[in-house]
Amino acid sequence: MATETDPTFEGDAGLWRRKLAGQAFESLLVASTLVGVLALVALFVVIGNDAFGPSAAEPAWFLLYFGTLVAPISVYTLLVRRDEAASSINGLSFMTVFGSLIGSAVVFAVVDAVRPHDVAIYLVFGSLFPAIVFAYARNRESHYTGPALPLSVLVGLVTARALYAPVNSVIAIVADWIMFLVVVTVPVAAGLGLFVTWRWSRRYGVVTAVAVLAAALATAGGAITQGIDPAVWVVLVSGVVGPVAVVSLDTIQRRDSGRYGLLGPWILVGGIVAGASLERQLGIEGLDAWLTPTLLLNSWSSFRPEQAGIYPQLVGSILVVGTMAFLAFPVGVGAAIYLEEYAPSTGWRGRLATALDVNISNLAGVPSVVYGLLGLSLFQNFFGIAPWLPPALGLRPALVIAAAVTLGLLILPIVIVSSQEALRSVPDELRQGSYGLGASRWQTIRNVVLPEAVPGILTGMILALGRAIGETAPLVIIGVATTTYSAPEGVFGSAAALPLQIFASAANSIPAYRTGVVAAASVVLLVTMLVMNSTAILIRNRYENN
Repeated sequence: MATETDPTFEGDAGLWRRKLAGQAFESLLVASTLVGVLALVALFVVIGNDAFGPSAAEPAWFLLYFGTLVAPISVYTLLVRRDEAASSINGLSFMTVFGSLIGSAVVFAVVDAVRPHDVAIYLVFGSLFPAIVFAYARNRESHYTGPALPLSVLVGLVTARALYAPVNSVIAIVADWIMFLVVVTVPVAAGLGLFVTWRWSRRYGVVTAVAVLAAALATAGGAITQGIDPAVWVVLVSGVVGPVAVVSLDTIQRRDSGRYGLLGPWILVGGIVAGASLERQLGIEGLDAWLTPTLLLNSWSSFRPEQAGIYPQLVGSILVVGTMAFLAFPVGVGAAIYLEEYAPSTGWRGRLATALDVNISNLAGVPSVVYGLLGLSLFQNFFGIAPWLPPALGLRPALVIAAAVTLGLLILPIVIVSSQEALRSVPDELRQGSYGLGASRWQTIRNVVLPEAVPGILTGMILALGRAIGETAPLVIIGVATTTYSAPEGVFGSAAALPLQIFASAANSIPAYRTGVVAAASVVLLVTMLVMNSTAILIRNRYENN
């Protein structure tokens, strides 16, 4: 007599098999994660050992910095972690101090390379027409306001280009530090004044703006009397001292507890300064580091590795990537908004939008070398030799523009696809509710859809920046120089990029270039990428928390 299979036993066996498979899959995930983390740690250890040379330091050096830096920071961190208010203030303080310092250094390097007079001309004209649109929109709301904003910026830039020669001839005699006042100090003073007005009162806002301007002018006067170029000090006082002072005073005034969280950056800086001073006074042998001020501030040397500097290449990379972001991100986000919010889903226009969608997704997987060939064909072979393009128009693209647009085309599919996904994640109920309150389509997109989609859009921008900043193949193909000895002279000039310099140094016949210089330059490239990504992450987290 045949026996029937027990369904209870069969169900238990199936459940046991599924549980075992799930545990095995989880174990594989954990193992693969550990392998990836260990590989990254090993990579960073090797690079860090070549860049900083810790094996050359005496044991007393490690004890010195343990006492002046590690121990105080560790004790302070333990105290701050127990107080939620102090922890929040500590994060804000670190972000303000080092963020403003890095931002000011980048702004000075880029503006100095581009020429502050040129930046002032384009900044004034580029912000004049949007200010008029904003002033009009405050008195009379219109659904044309959104499209008019980017158009007004474009009109301002075109106007600046058309009037560049006569305006430049008038302001050419003005000292560079005065142009830095216009380009850096005035916007910072206005921004801090608006912040203080929002937090406190209009009176204090005006006082803050005047104080920032007065501090910058006093610093410039003191530097001139000492025979020092005041430009860098004007930028530091405006971009670092002003924001740090405002944030510190605002924290002290409005926070009742945890104020000692403001001390974190100063304990870190004080420990580094104290350790360096004692190291020199006691004659202790320190690190044999290649990552030194010489590397960051000097020009390149092809025969003396200890004198090799990457300042021109670093500024060139920042200029190229910054120009790329300025050109690609608005286009990518605008294309995503059109495809998701405006493009029809039926008819021939709907089929065209679908075809564009599919092709954009496919372009995201195209190798970067193909984009380099596109840039070579477009900018060097087409625009470069086109007989119908008059040289008097000044439209022949230089290497900075060519590199920026080529990298912009490279990351454009990533920006569009990620922005589309972010826009799709916004619930339709929010759109319908906005329409029900009488808002126009642009008002709904501006006030409802975009604020909800910003975190996802910024995530795509982070991925795009991470890919673009380390690309070498497109830049090699379009003819970007691997080595230059001077900083770029603007977006219409030529420039080198830091990844290309690292690539060229790896083939140098001198061993010190292939180990120390390459490792130190790689650390600088990684830090630059992390700073850019961290800025986008902070903005994304702010929108997510709101």
